[in-house]
Parts: sequence; structure tokens; C-alpha cells
Amino acid sequence: MLLTLALSRPHTTTPEMLEQAMQCPNDPVFGLKWYIVPLFVIWLFLIVNEIRQKRFSVVFGAAAFWLWDVFNETWNAMVYATTGQPVWGTTAAGGSALQILVGYNIEISFMFFILGMLTCKLLKTTEGYEGQGFFDANKNWLDDPNNMYYKANKKKSELTPEEYKTKVKAILNRISVIVFGSIAAVIIEILLNKCNVLTWEKPWWQPNFPFILFLIGYVPFYVAAVVIHDLPRKWQLIGLGAILFVVVLLLIISGSLGMLGHQTDGHGNWIGKFCDGDNGIIRAILRV
Repeated sequence: MLLTLALSRPHTTTPEMLEQAMQCPNDPVFGLKWYIVPLFVIWLFLIVNEIRQKRFSVVFGAAAFWLWDVFNETWNAMVYATTGQPVWGTTAAGGSALQILVGYNIEISFMFFILGMLTCKLLKTTEGYEGQGFFDANKNWLDDPNNMYYKANKKKSELTPEEYKTKVKAILNRISVIVFGSIAAVIIEILLNKCNVLTWEKPWWQPNFPFILFLIGYVPFYVAAVVIHDLPRKWQLIGLGAILFVVVLLLIISGSLGMLGHQTDGHGNWIGKFCDGDNGIIRAILRV
């Protein structure tokens, strides 16, 4: 059914098509597929392997990467709720083991966490940077020649030529991962759109404006992963906690307003469900 919807209008979807795809029977796990189990096991194996090797910074960096994607997916769902069309959607082509939001499914969720881990493992690090104890990670961050914060406590005038050169190399390594990773992600997203697996609904979120996909769609993910990865353990937890707080707050607000599911008024108009009908919230308030 979903494939038929996708083929009826390639690379984009109408509000009606999105509504039909998002409407599920009363069973909340309708359409759940078995391959979600091996996906989960692979994801769990990768995390456990990093933890066994005491590479917690990789896991925390990946978590930051993943959380920023959840943030993006949430505001995309809010755009869908208020305008009738999301910025991007994944419901048209179908085939997902679990559709979470209009542009977000379980495969994307696993993929972004694993991509975050890959990003952190591409970073050049100093042997033993995680230390012996849990809170020893990046303990010498200001003196680690492979850390982006190397000599961050000193002014440029206080650095020796060799220290300055080392600092630049450390920063460039991180920037190269961010830039090339984001470019690769944009290229893949364009290919997915061409295959009609990922649809784009807004004129400004198109291959004609790749810098928007680059700056909004992916750079923040990579920056979050790199920044969290290179911080000392205490600040890793604080930074990750701050990102988590923002994401959870946005989810609570949007969820409370009914902006995470399908359009309940059936016309791509989220405002309508607050105004129309005898049960409209605004009408109920006026009656009081």
C-alpha cells in the first residue's frame, strides 16, 4: 500500500498520502517486522564492545549525535502538524519495521547512533586517553595533542610555534571529520530521495540548496559528537545531559500539543483540531 502511494507521486507526498501512511490500526505495533531484532542485537553488540574496551567517550559522542537527530525529527513532525507537510518524510515508500514519526523510523534511529559511533572512531586520539577509571577520560585534555581543546587555556601569544602547529592539526582533524562526514551524509540523502525512499516536501530542502541540508541537517550532529567526545568525563555527562534535557523538553511540549502523530482533523491543519468541532479546545474554553 505504501509503495503504491510512493509511486503515485515520486519524490514527494501529499498531506492525504502522509495521513494515510501515518494512520495505523489500534494495535500500536502494527507492521512491526522481525528484522528489527537483529538490528537491535547489532546495535547492542557495538555498544557493549565499546564499553568493554572502556571507550565510553565513543558511546557518549554517539549518543549526542543521535539525540540531535531526534531533535531534528521532532521539529520536523511539528512542521508537519502545523503546515500539513513535513520538511522530509519516510512514510511514502514504506517497508519500515517501525514508523516512529512522519520522517523518522527505527532503521534511521539505529543508523544515526551507529554513524555517531563511527564518527567518534574516525577521530585521531592519543593512546590511553580514556584513562583507567570511569572519570579519568580526557583528564589531560588541555595537554593532549590529539584533543580539539589542546592548550585551550592559553592565548595564541602564549603558545610556542610547535604548540600552535599541534593545536591547529588537532582542530583540523576534527573539522575534516565534520565537513566530509556531513557532505557524505548529504550525498546519501540525495540518493535516497532519488530512490523515493526519503521524500522532501519544502522547496528550500532540495538538492538545489545543499548547503541547508549540510548546515541544518548534519553539521550539528557531527559537531555535537566531536565536542562531547573530546570533553573530560564530567563535562561529557553535563553536555550530554543538557542536550537530552532540550530534546525531552521539546518532545514533552510537542507531544502534549498533539504534534507528533497524524493530523487529527484530516485536512493537514493542526490548528483545526484546537478550533473545529464541538470538542475543539478553544471552543470548550469559550463555553467556560
